[in-house]
Amino acid sequence: MWGDVMLDNKNELPMGLGFGLAMNEKAMNNFSAMGEEEKHQVIEAARNVRSKREMQNLVNDIANLDAMV
Repeated sequence: MWGDVMLDNKNELPMGLGFGLAMNEKAMNNFSAMGEEEKHQVIEAARNVRSKREMQNLVNDIANLDAMV
């Protein structure tokens, strides 16, 4: 489902991001369609999140990526 994201600790999907993607099908589809570098950037951003609201905003941003292009 996540492609090759969970290869090692460096690229392991943070739990909050995983839950957020699981709850938002559009975000999950957009994340799955990303290249490895884009996924890495999202994972790093998720590691810097400090609140549930920030994580929700990150997941919403992922869901809305196609609207931004």
